[in-house]
Amino acid sequence: KTDGAVKIFDRLAVHYKERCVYYEERPLSLTKTEFGIVEILSLSAGQVFTKEQLYERVRGLEGSADSSIVTEHIRRIRSKLGRYTAHPYIETVWGVGYRWIG
Repeated sequence: KTDGAVKIFDRLAVHYKERCVYYEERPLSLTKTEFGIVEILSLSAGQVFTKEQLYERVRGLEGSADSSIVTEHIRRIRSKLGRYTAHPYIETVWGVGYRWIG
């Protein structure tokens, strides 16, 4: 379900204008980068993104860190979601990258 500003995935709501994610109306405290990753993946559910693509979209081409930091951000997002649900919203596509499976 979406109205352009919010997408609902079962009990998870991504509010793009507010840049917040809620699970059953409880806010998840995501960093700017973590929200950026959730935003990219959830807006293109099912599409696979490489770590490099995610890094460039979140940090821009001028980013100075290694794109492998995306792996750590994904781990943190999963950990924060895991406090509320066992649903694995972000799927690892081995050897390729990640995709949203809302």
